[in-house]
Amino acid sequence: MDTLKTILRELVGLFVDDVGFAAAIVGWIILAWLLSSLVLPPSPWGAILLFAGPGAILLESTLRRAGAPR
Repeated sequence: MDTLKTILRELVGLFVDDVGFAAAIVGWIILAWLLSSLVLPPSPWGAILLFAGPGAILLESTLRRAGAPR
């Protein structure tokens, strides 16, 4: 059973290095979609939200990883 868990963890690790980062990006895309379709009137703000959010998440993830001891 431990071997199967290890294999699955390694397979997921091939595609997703940082689960929190991937979840934050998916969550941001969903939030931007909801805001742009339900709250904001048709305008370029939806595109700005969609572009700026993942950039900020990437910056936070990079700074967090840079501060991690190796």
